[in-house]
Amino acid sequence: MKKTIAVMIAAAAFGLTSQVAMAEVDGAKVFSKKCKMCHKIDKKKVGPAVKDMSSDPAVLKQVISEGRKMMPKFGKKLNAEEIDAVVAFIKSNQ
Repeated sequence: MKKTIAVMIAAAAFGLTSQVAMAEVDGAKVFSKKCKMCHKIDKKKVGPAVKDMSSDPAVLKQVISEGRKMMPKFGKKLNAEEIDAVVAFIKSNQ
């Protein structure tokens, strides 16, 4: 009986973590929808290339949220998870 309950709890926990993993935001998709019109990975477009952006995640989050120069504010257009996903995408492509 105890083993059955333990297995059920483990299965439920695994199911929840799988759902959380599935619910993670795809930074590449968000970048493609919101950033790609002004930024490319390897060369300047309207804005700087991803490879030339700051490598500091805090700076990236701030610029995405609050904007800078021609860069518009995305703090109200993207939620925190989307911003984090875009930062992770940028970092992985530098």
